[in-house]
Amino acid sequence: MLGNNEKIQGVNLADVFGRMLGEIPWTSLKNYVFASAPLMKLCTMGGHRLEPQKRDRIEKLIQREAQKPNMAEQMNNGVFACWYPVHTELHTNLEDYFHSTEYKEYRESKGLGEDEYVLPDEKFEAFFKVEDLPKWRILLCFSPLKFTAEQAAKILDDNSGNVDLVERLKGAETERDELSKKNAQLNGELERLRNRQNEMTNEIQELKKLNRQLRADNDSRQEKQDSLLAELRRANAQLTKFDSQKQDEQVALKEEMQRTRNRMQSDIDRLGKELASWQSRYEEQRQANRSLGEQTAEAGRKVEQIRKEKEGVEKRNGELEKFADLLLSRIDWARVGTAMKMTPTVRRNFNSMIKRLNYEEDRSLKIEGTLPDFWSTLQKSENALIDGIVKSESQEMMNGSADDYWEGLKELFPDVIMTLEARIAMLNILQEIFYQTFSDESLEEPLLVSGKPKAKAAKE
Repeated sequence: MLGNNEKIQGVNLADVFGRMLGEIPWTSLKNYVFASAPLMKLCTMGGHRLEPQKRDRIEKLIQREAQKPNMAEQMNNGVFACWYPVHTELHTNLEDYFHSTEYKEYRESKGLGEDEYVLPDEKFEAFFKVEDLPKWRILLCFSPLKFTAEQAAKILDDNSGNVDLVERLKGAETERDELSKKNAQLNGELERLRNRQNEMTNEIQELKKLNRQLRADNDSRQEKQDSLLAELRRANAQLTKFDSQKQDEQVALKEEMQRTRNRMQSDIDRLGKELASWQSRYEEQRQANRSLGEQTAEAGRKVEQIRKEKEGVEKRNGELEKFADLLLSRIDWARVGTAMKMTPTVRRNFNSMIKRLNYEEDRSLKIEGTLPDFWSTLQKSENALIDGIVKSESQEMMNGSADDYWEGLKELFPDVIMTLEARIAMLNILQEIFYQTFSDESLEEPLLVSGKPKAKAAKE
């Protein structure tokens, strides 16, 4: 048997391969190139496109690749797979026979494998035609069929069909006479067609314009398609990279979860030990609480006693506050202001403070409320200023701008200065009043009693 993987004497495989390649329709050839990424890259290198007018270049590239030892078998099988279905009659005869029960029985009788294909001599004679000689040479060189030496010789012998060719020559002479008669008829038809051709010339020109426009549109679509393919490749690369990163993150996440699980288990064990310790402490504390209950009852009795003492102290403090108010009511504020050596600023602020005091019907001065109330009133502007400065960081944003906020705070400074000077003056006055009113002996008593020192009373 002679297979397509054996060297066939007297046959130029390159010529047979080129003939097989040339008989493949353009659509099948284009699909074949698309299916092979290396071949696609080779044919489109340099900006070339897969177009019918560039078929010669593509066929030369395929033939060049087929001559490489490592690519020969792959290229031969691929091109043959595209060529074989094109010849319908030959393809149908062979496929129907090789898939028939008859060939199955023949293969089993000869001990052939399922992937071995052999034509008996009677089937070869039935299928073989002299006019199909180039097709059979392609089958001999590139198909998986195995031929006997006699079958191969018949396929390679160009003289085997001479008798048939003589008979066909006689028939051709007869046809020539008939064709001469038809020639005259065709001349008249040709003249008519020429006139028709002139009429269609204008239409052809219009069609050419339309064709150029369509070609331009097609080129534009092709560029868009190439751009989309490139974008798709980039997206696939990014997707692959993202999948890899995602897998790495999942591994890291699992490791982190395991570490967290171990840490939480350690914390649970530690808390279990602490819980046992606290339960022991709780039992000890419960025993201690029983003794504390008794101590609490005793403390309650002491608290009640202290509360009664506190009420007495508060009552005495109330009497002392009223005493301070009586002292302030004895002050001649107009005379005090005259006697004080004040600076102009202190005098202005002191007068301002005096004007805020209420006057009775007899035009005498009186301070509203107790002395602590009056003192707290003087502290309000100072507290407002300090609070505004402390909260300036948040209040600046709430009031619109920093300039407006600090402009409002600036107005508080003169009032604060005045109240500070007024309180200093009042402290000096109170100090002098107490020195004039109380003796050293009275300060040692638990309850202050108004009285003048004897030396000062003699002077008055």
